[in-house]
Amino acid sequence: MAATVLGLVVISLCFHVQPSELAAFSAYVAGAVALPGVFAWRLLYLRGERDEHGAPTWFEDLSLGTILGFGIQLPVYVVGVFIGAPLLFLALPALVIVLTPTRFGRRVWTAPTSSLDARASWGIAAITLYAVSWLFREVVVLAPLTLRPNRLSTVDEAFHQALTAELSHRFPPQIPFLLDTRLDYHWFVHAQLAATRHATGVESTVLLRVLVPALLLALTVVGIAAIVLRLTRRPVVAVVAPGLLVAGGFHLLGPHYAPWEFTESVMTARWVGSPSQSYGTVMALPAILLILEVLRPDRRPSRFTWILLIIALLALSGAKATFMPIFLCGAIAVWLVHLLVNGRIDRIASALVALVLVVTLFAQFVLFGGRSGAMAFDPFETVRAALYTQGIPATTDALVAMTLTLLVGWLLYGAGGVGLLQGGRWRDPRVIWLVVSVAAGISVAFAFSRAGYSQVWFQRSTAELVVILSGWGLALLLPEPLTRKHALVGSGVAASAGLMAFAASSIVEAANDTVRLATYGSVLLTAIAPILIVAVFLVVRLVTRGSRRARRPGIAVLVVFLLGLGLTSVISFGYDTVTGRPLAQATPDASFAPGGAAAGAWIAEHSGVYDVVATNVHCVEPGGVPCDNRSFWVSAQTERRIVVEGWGYTQDTNANHVPGVPAAHLPIPDTKRLAVNDAAFEQPSAQTVSRLVEEYDVAWLFVSRAYDADIAGLSSLTGLLQKSFHNENYVVFKVRT
Repeated sequence: MAATVLGLVVISLCFHVQPSELAAFSAYVAGAVALPGVFAWRLLYLRGERDEHGAPTWFEDLSLGTILGFGIQLPVYVVGVFIGAPLLFLALPALVIVLTPTRFGRRVWTAPTSSLDARASWGIAAITLYAVSWLFREVVVLAPLTLRPNRLSTVDEAFHQALTAELSHRFPPQIPFLLDTRLDYHWFVHAQLAATRHATGVESTVLLRVLVPALLLALTVVGIAAIVLRLTRRPVVAVVAPGLLVAGGFHLLGPHYAPWEFTESVMTARWVGSPSQSYGTVMALPAILLILEVLRPDRRPSRFTWILLIIALLALSGAKATFMPIFLCGAIAVWLVHLLVNGRIDRIASALVALVLVVTLFAQFVLFGGRSGAMAFDPFETVRAALYTQGIPATTDALVAMTLTLLVGWLLYGAGGVGLLQGGRWRDPRVIWLVVSVAAGISVAFAFSRAGYSQVWFQRSTAELVVILSGWGLALLLPEPLTRKHALVGSGVAASAGLMAFAASSIVEAANDTVRLATYGSVLLTAIAPILIVAVFLVVRLVTRGSRRARRPGIAVLVVFLLGLGLTSVISFGYDTVTGRPLAQATPDASFAPGGAAAGAWIAEHSGVYDVVATNVHCVEPGGVPCDNRSFWVSAQTERRIVVEGWGYTQDTNANHVPGVPAAHLPIPDTKRLAVNDAAFEQPSAQTVSRLVEEYDVAWLFVSRAYDADIAGLSSLTGLLQKSFHNENYVVFKVRT
């Protein structure tokens, strides 16, 4: 653990994180998140699952407890924001410190724990450091912190900054860039980012680009390891399972092919670009472990386990909307199997279905306003879109090949799950829940479509379930005890598979004119390669069946070889690092002209948190045709609500989705509001400005010289407006009381 922490510090400093920022963030995570989280986890888990099967390790308590710490912090934080005391959540670690010297506190901290195998500990450390190194070298470098003075960012980063600013100051939250619009988005991560800002003073750019993604990736690795260790009691698979996730999905599309859109579930630039998904991936882990504990066939769960599960599910409910429905499908499947096989209604399965259903409905109707986000039944639209992005015609053969390629990329690192077929283990309710949850998430990705390909988030939400299944099954296939000879042979088989895949992928890339795109041939090769490997294995098994001299290869060898195919990306990363291949170039465009950050900061410092701002900035680019409606930077920089800035990523806009038209180019749903707003800037008069002020309670006007505006006319309305700030590109007016 110490080596891991030291490695993370060194990596962060190498990529321009300031020591003061890193120190403040580390202290916050340790004191305000991990301390109360681990205490609560041990307190509730104390009487729940510390049984004859062996005490959990400190590693389990620390990893899953830290994750739980985010969940218990969030409600306290939002209450604090509501009452005007955003640092109220610091009472949680203070309470733990007060309780620790007491008899009650000592019982919690001294509850029996077991140690983690030292080899597994070093293995998990290596995987964590690899994952974070990959993240920094492949993703963070695309928008390095050295660009902070120029405030360069993507539209998505500005969107998340705007929501973070909203939850830093106001609750209940709204969409800040479109006044009086309900925030029907996964906002839990933005509340956590806001809490972190308040506690550390670190700006949201650093949190969004570097610190939070790295922390969440590290917690994902250790959380998956803890779950698999609890399931199997085998340290080796506690290393293998998170390693499979970090290695990524298999493909032969080229070592430098960009798989972020469809073919890869986790290890892509989306880990930074979608903080709600990465946060949801982490927050799902305690819920997954506790559901598996509830469904254990050899014992009945205690009430403390149920309490902890309720907390974990509620913490997940607003993190990412895709997890709860697939968990519900798995729970219903377990209930049905009990009914059909045993001929009775199982009380535990019924309670689990009821609990997950209630939390799902709470998330859908309370947090997300009961909106579907324009999800439509559209079979294989995901496959067609994947072909379109690669420039491959959507013929029948291409559709079949791409479908198989997507399935291979999404599921091949779950090959270890075949081990669960032996000994009737497939009838275990935990296996049923995992398998059906995975099937549900992948089915949504293939059967439905939504603006921005959002249906694929359901598939991405199954990735950790797939590797947990794989690790569990692999534990049943590997010999026990696992000798050094077995470990060396298995490692050699996996490494050989990875090297062969890397070689084949490199050949494909060398023959391709564009390394970032796939060809039909590479898609077809990816689809059939695992099938051919299985076919060869079966032929060898058949040929050697009657021979006493030839030893038949076991199923474990095939599984390890298939899992090893995913090492191609790891080998590619290592090869590029050793050979000094140039890093990806930082090429983000400026979201706004110089001076925009200063103008926004001036309003943030001189206005009340509920002051409303009007602006003439609506499109990502001035004069863009068609208008890209994803302008969010004004609300992000001013940290105030805007009458109308952009209208992208809102439910009303998505509901107006037109096939073939990008959601970013859809017109504003409320045309009257836009007309009233723009009239005040383009035809300023006492009447137009007063109407804007009176209808929307506007206190400030934020004017960009790059967009349509009569600044001289606005400046002449001295009885109504006061010019408060200006620079080369921006002017700020304050509405006189």
